[in-house]
Amino acid sequence: MFDFFNIEIGKLFKQSEQEMLSLNHPYVGTEHLLLALLKMAPDVKKLALSYGLTYENFRNELLLVIGSATKKTGYILYTPLLKRVIKRATDMAMEKKEELTYSHLYMAILEEGEGIAIRVLLGMDIDIEAMYEELSNSKNPTRTKLQLLEIGKNLNELVNPEEKLIGREKEIDYIIETLLRKNKNNPLLIGPAGVGKTAIVEELARRINQKLVPHNLKNKEIIMLEMGSLVAGTKYRGEFEERLTKIIKELEKNPQYILFIDEIHSMVNAGGAEGAINAADILKPYLARGTIKCIGATTTAEYNKFMANDKALARRFEKINIKEPTLKETTEILIKVKANYEKHYNLKIKDTALKEIVELTDKYIYGEKNPDKSLDVLDSVCAYMALKKEQNSPAKDYQKELLVLADAKKKYIQDNDFEGAMKIHHDEIKIKKQVAKLNNQPMPDITKDDIYYVISKKVSIPVPQEKTKLLANLTKALEKLEYPKEVITDIISTLKEKYYDNLAPISFLFNNPDNTLSKNIIDLITQELKMNSLKLDFNDYASYPTLSKLLGSSAGYVGYDDEPIINNLKYNPYSCLVIDNYESGCVEIKKIVEQVLTNGLVKNAKGEEISFKNTIIIINTSLKQGAQMGFLAPAGKETNPEKMLTKIDKVITFKPTLKKNYQKN
Repeated sequence: MFDFFNIEIGKLFKQSEQEMLSLNHPYVGTEHLLLALLKMAPDVKKLALSYGLTYENFRNELLLVIGSATKKTGYILYTPLLKRVIKRATDMAMEKKEELTYSHLYMAILEEGEGIAIRVLLGMDIDIEAMYEELSNSKNPTRTKLQLLEIGKNLNELVNPEEKLIGREKEIDYIIETLLRKNKNNPLLIGPAGVGKTAIVEELARRINQKLVPHNLKNKEIIMLEMGSLVAGTKYRGEFEERLTKIIKELEKNPQYILFIDEIHSMVNAGGAEGAINAADILKPYLARGTIKCIGATTTAEYNKFMANDKALARRFEKINIKEPTLKETTEILIKVKANYEKHYNLKIKDTALKEIVELTDKYIYGEKNPDKSLDVLDSVCAYMALKKEQNSPAKDYQKELLVLADAKKKYIQDNDFEGAMKIHHDEIKIKKQVAKLNNQPMPDITKDDIYYVISKKVSIPVPQEKTKLLANLTKALEKLEYPKEVITDIISTLKEKYYDNLAPISFLFNNPDNTLSKNIIDLITQELKMNSLKLDFNDYASYPTLSKLLGSSAGYVGYDDEPIINNLKYNPYSCLVIDNYESGCVEIKKIVEQVLTNGLVKNAKGEEISFKNTIIIINTSLKQGAQMGFLAPAGKETNPEKMLTKIDKVITFKPTLKKNYQKN
């Protein structure tokens, strides 16, 4: 009989014996088998939970009914009733030509109708007949799987117990508090991409596994449902609605499951063909009644765009704002997770290097949020160190030598010269030991230069050492021009003062009446500093509507999805921006320039921040001598020239009388 058991069932019987020993009972009976099933068998746990039966309350009731002995027994003996139950379950499995499973054993306990397990269940007012009928009416009770579990992912099973989320205690407590509420118990995490919304939910699943949550959440499981998986394969009208409704019914019958929908805004239109309702409309009534629990996560922009307008949907969720962690908190996160990277890359990472990663990432990488962007840079730096070690290691030369020896050994063997082959074999062993020794050597420490190198590749900005060379080349090139010495000196000194800071754009005003005298300097700056070039002629931005070409159109207007000119700097932050005919621009665009000079940032029509902190801005104006320098606009549309001039790093005036001398050698 026992030859028919698989490893899973063997473990179950071992657990039954452990339950008997822990209670100091003299025999292993059906009550201990049921305890083991309620602890180990997922299908049995789900069915039992729907009838109010759990491992904890059954064990407590068992102790009240029969108690426990003071002395432990030294023998493992199965009761005749338990042996009969096992035989009955085995016969059921053999009749269906299946392996013995947990469900067979559970059904056999219920079918037997007697024993301590049944007595305890009756004392707990468990509807045994209804439970047995539900189990026996299933077409395949041994392999039944909820559609929710087929489509979704169980986060409780996927999370790594060794990992731990750093910080976010307030947010996690708020989520737990919301889940415990009677009404409106559906948390909605709102925050920018990369701040760790999904990681917070994973930490909640990890705490549930470790029983570090209130009693009402201890047996919960978080199932992550993706809208793409839900819609996939639904070809005909009604299939999507039917599938979602079935999943909701499964959630109602299995209250131990908490639904987690990442990118929850996508369900607003999911399945919503013309004349059909969408996923959100189907979920609303169940969320309102509180029969299911749902955790959602989305970004602020997508919430405002898709969910905020649906008031009925928005009010069913408790909004929890997830903010970007501070630089100090981000550093602490990296310190706590560095062990995982050290193990993966076989290197040691100093805390000082992690602090520099966070600071430099914050300084150079825009449009992304911590801790995601700092973790990304940490991973990239470690990969770069591993590659650098591989490329610089002498082991690479030894590998080539091993290939040569392998060919020579093969030739000796073909010539039946086994003595020569053995000699080469000994040489191979020596070299392999040397290679192993080299490979086991620790990697060098991560330096600031390594971090700069990795970040510079990500954002296309030169590292400080390269900037020094570029600036030296520019200085030599400018000094070769036959320009007044004070012009060249002013340009070079201004560049040296701010070129390395990356805290604000470097700005020049070239007052160039003939509009040609500064061309050589602008070309040299772009070429020698290897900068991307972007030119704007403010004659094209003389009226307010033309701003849409620069920043993009507002939502609802034609051209909203088009790429605005300003996005050129989003992808190429290391640029030289040349503005011609500044005095011709409208007041609104001049205010934008003032904002850029003050903050180094501007937002496009979609609300994305564009950084100018690695940009050189050259305002090229062609006012004639005698006119007031201040970028005169038509009457009634003037900006404040004095205020503008205070924001510019250096004003340089080119005199027309010296035009003949402003030439390249």
